[in-house]
Amino acid sequence: MSKYRIKISYSTGNSFGSQDTTDYIELVWNSLDVAKENLQRIKEHYDMYCGVDSYNTPKKKADKFAVCKDKEWFVNKPKLYCISNNSAIDEKDKVKVGLGNWEYRPDYHYATYCLYLKADNGNQMQLSAFWCGYFEQLQEAEIEIDDTDMKITF
Repeated sequence: MSKYRIKISYSTGNSFGSQDTTDYIELVWNSLDVAKENLQRIKEHYDMYCGVDSYNTPKKKADKFAVCKDKEWFVNKPKLYCISNNSAIDEKDKVKVGLGNWEYRPDYHYATYCLYLKADNGNQMQLSAFWCGYFEQLQEAEIEIDDTDMKITF
């Protein structure tokens, strides 16, 4: 039975230059259909990621998260915010800021740099999107047959 894995091609670098590289998602699938579903999740997450870049206003980012928050791939680790000054607060500060002046929002870091992929058994696995970052740019994601057990090097 064939196994499938997803190869990610992206550029990365630093202030002095960049290079193209490839890496593989750490999950392997027996089901091609599940691998294809995960490929689509990567596409949708990257589309969202591009829409919440650092140049957007907090409102635009929140709107983009609101559109995606019900997607199966979306990592929503809620964080408490004061609405009037748009800052994160602790649970104990709810009373201080007043009723109606706080809300839970997705944690920006988890929502932007993580996604859930589906395993063959249906479980959701949280993954860091290593192709997302200040110097990273996704070029391609593709499904390959995992033939790593077909060769031994000495």
